[in-house]
Amino acid sequence: MAYGQAAMLLSLGAKGFRALQPNASTKLYLPKINRSSGAVIDMWIKAKELDANTDYYIELLAKGIGKSKEEIAKDIQRPKYFQAQEAIAYGIADKTIDSRDAAYEKRDYDALLAQSKAMRRSAAGGQAAPSGFR
Repeated sequence: MAYGQAAMLLSLGAKGFRALQPNASTKLYLPKINRSSGAVIDMWIKAKELDANTDYYIELLAKGIGKSKEEIAKDIQRPKYFQAQEAIAYGIADKTIDSRDAAYEKRDYDALLAQSKAMRRSAAGGQAAPSGFR
């Protein structure tokens, strides 16, 4: 699931690499404030912040999805749900990915760590590390 800001971040990923699982759902909706209380000026400030955040959110969605800000603002006046293929068609993601795909390939992280440490040691060459940093 990618809801709200998570869906926006997904849309801003590198084109061609934005993937969803086949049964994933995505939801776009406008930012909101759950409660507002206090002095009128405090509520006014929160309202202005919400307006600014909403504009920025829509701007980022437009950048990631590739649609106009006006079209996105119209589309998400009410929460909008997408199944994986609908999210791809809308431009939030590029493809579906299955757990059997290469992206889920099991890796031997201990071996990768050892290899990385060995490469660092060989790159350091004859330089001596300060005492306490070994």
